[in-house]
Amino acid sequence: MFKSFKNYYFIILLIIFSCSDGQEKQEYESAIVLESIVLPKVINETSGLEILNEVFITHNDSGGEPVLYFFNLNGEITNSIKLEEESFWEIYNNDWEDITADKNYIFIADTGNNFGNRSNLNIIKVKTNDFSIDGKIDLTYKDQEKFFSRFPRPKHKYDAEALFLIEDKIAILSKDRSNLFTDLYLIDKKSNSSQVLESKITYDVNSLITGGDYNEELGLLALVSYNSKGSQYLILFEDFNLENLADKKFRKFKIPIERAQIEALKIIDDTTFWITSEDEGIGSPYMYKIGVE
Repeated sequence: MFKSFKNYYFIILLIIFSCSDGQEKQEYESAIVLESIVLPKVINETSGLEILNEVFITHNDSGGEPVLYFFNLNGEITNSIKLEEESFWEIYNNDWEDITADKNYIFIADTGNNFGNRSNLNIIKVKTNDFSIDGKIDLTYKDQEKFFSRFPRPKHKYDAEALFLIEDKIAILSKDRSNLFTDLYLIDKKSNSSQVLESKITYDVNSLITGGDYNEELGLLALVSYNSKGSQYLILFEDFNLENLADKKFRKFKIPIERAQIEALKIIDDTTFWITSEDEGIGSPYMYKIGVE
């Protein structure tokens, strides 16, 4: 009987470790670095990236001034604009995490929520013609019942660092420390009214999403992320649109950059991408061009 029990116990352990190993391993390909550009230290916490009139736009994340920085392909700052309060809209950089734009508006995601305790999440709307404020969309999560204390930092899903436009919607993707999934939320971009965030789909990306971009012509959604070991990833959803959100297939590429915090990207074409990395206190921020096959 003892031998039988031992064999049974061994089989159970084998199943457990096999399942665990399967969950730990996730197939990914390798991206390559095609170009690197040193950025000025004034944008040492570059957290979003957009291109407007062939000029790059970025911003710092939490605690900085509410400023948009414009720079060229040489990494040189060509302009900076501080967003001023207008009427009853008070503009702060609580935790700016991403930026996107159409022909009329720049949208800035003040949605960083590391500790899950913010009740002032919002998206700022900035006119592209004169960079004046034209509204704020206040956001709340439909299923958030608890607002956490700052310490210790809780593992939760009410943080979002990726922003992009798709059709007539603003989309944000969560940075979920609780299970390394990401939830997609859709927001009416034409409204200035408060909106409630309800997850439309969940993707098992097995990492923490820090930035995103969508190219409608290519049907391509690109995301950047990292894991607890500091590995950085590019995630690509091909043929992505609002009609096929349930198609959860994606390609995942490891980005061969060490000691970096990649928080933003911009699609160049279906195989090349701009990404920016914070300085992480060890030097300068960078912009990289990366490629995939």
